[in-house]
Amino acid sequence: MALQINPRAEGTALTLELNGKISILETAELDKAIAEQAKGMKQVLLDFSQVEYISSAGLRSLFMAKKNLMRQGAELKILYPTEDVMSVFRTTHFDSLLTIVQRENEGEETAFYPLRPVQRWMVDTHFLMARSTMMNTGALIELDPSIDLERLAGAANGVLANHDVFRCRLVIHPETGDICQRFDGELEKARVEIMSDEAFVQRKQEVKQPYELINHPLYRLYIMQTATGKYLYVDFYHAIMDGTAIAMLFWRELAKRYHDAGQQDAAKTKYHSSSYAAYIREESQIPPDELEEGHTYWRKMLSDFDEEKHLPPADLDGESLTPEHEIEVPFPEFEKMFFRGKDFNENTFFLGASLLALAKATGRKEAILGWIHNGRINSSERRLMGLMLDQFPARWDFTEPITAGDFLRQLEAQVKEGMKYRKSLDLIYEEALGDGCASFILQKGTMGRRGEMSLDGKDCFIVEMPANEISAAENSLDIEMNSHDDGTYSLVLDYDNHRYSEKAMQNFAAVMESMVKALMDESCEVTSLLQ
Repeated sequence: MALQINPRAEGTALTLELNGKISILETAELDKAIAEQAKGMKQVLLDFSQVEYISSAGLRSLFMAKKNLMRQGAELKILYPTEDVMSVFRTTHFDSLLTIVQRENEGEETAFYPLRPVQRWMVDTHFLMARSTMMNTGALIELDPSIDLERLAGAANGVLANHDVFRCRLVIHPETGDICQRFDGELEKARVEIMSDEAFVQRKQEVKQPYELINHPLYRLYIMQTATGKYLYVDFYHAIMDGTAIAMLFWRELAKRYHDAGQQDAAKTKYHSSSYAAYIREESQIPPDELEEGHTYWRKMLSDFDEEKHLPPADLDGESLTPEHEIEVPFPEFEKMFFRGKDFNENTFFLGASLLALAKATGRKEAILGWIHNGRINSSERRLMGLMLDQFPARWDFTEPITAGDFLRQLEAQVKEGMKYRKSLDLIYEEALGDGCASFILQKGTMGRRGEMSLDGKDCFIVEMPANEISAAENSLDIEMNSHDDGTYSLVLDYDNHRYSEKAMQNFAAVMESMVKALMDESCEVTSLLQ
């Protein structure tokens, strides 16, 4: 396809809309168009949104055009390059030689972005934990021996280049001194490493280290081959990626790119790209008066929260007998089949069991906790790579008689009502209203504790999720229900081991299991469970 050039002049600004490819055959045509059309102009904009390929000759042509325009006092800008062309610019470092405007960056006055409220909470919390790995979210995956590692590296680099969140760097704002973020960092590209078993063991120790937070890459991706196996290690700093982004979005695109790279005759796939920076900018511009109704709602939800009243009683006082702070208890007799035909979902069911277990453990007729949602509501957000977590306060008064079925349906209504005010959750983080609350999360997806993934029909298995050995549990008690691929569930309790012993958590797990079993009978009188 020949290069089509459509000129459009507005005052002293010239836009050349380009369509096609720019190889050695087309550069003369482009050079001529710029030289003839740009006379007397102060700005030349090359619209690359329909350019599918650029060669080294095309790159030289752009560089020379920039130099010639500078001599006449004009500037050159490249607008909206496609993913493939932008990849060429980055690989050749022409992105540092040319002024490039991508769609998500158009019209920006600054390259500094505020941290989202949940990001700020995470980063501030992390800075209080010296040398903590509490925000490392990693997994070591053993690959099928037939996996082509070079092909996998190409697929991984394609994913990294396609989403601006991987260029994220935490920086100090030069004027305010606040921690903020930029999205123009250099990509740390994946490459295949051949290493000894000894070097592999050493690498596994290295990846357990904390992230250097200021102006450093916030992910680690290694593709390794030893004498005994092939491995992928992928890890993200939690303040830029959540579990859904990792398990669903990242892995699915990686697997798709790997598959497509092996299809010689397949049509070129168009991959969805996303801009986390654009989402942050849009969210930060919501007028305060639009958030106020939600602020009032959440303040009421968390009014009079008290750790002494709403958490299980502590059985330790700063004396941890073990460094362990997590237990996992299988629930083998409970399966996903239970939810077929129900008018409440998994999340509501286990959230209800958690509220009941807390009320039982505290000896009160009331429970308060925060439940974690993946933060993605609409179709565009469901495809957005980045940190989207929200922690919604939940509260229930068990003084009035109610059946299990009515309790779960009314709790689901409360969940849906809270969703309307999700943008107002900034208040929770900024005023620390939820600090100390127990938290609940339903973990689903492939990169869980028993995770296995498929690459081109080949099974790959998580063999290690490096323990956060330098961390401390941020919440006093995290209640996690894991939904496994075999249809079963397990309960994981991540607890403050200076507050609770393992025995105390085993007791709480037993209470939780009893509440799960009781709620399966929708006619069960809920208040009787707290006697």
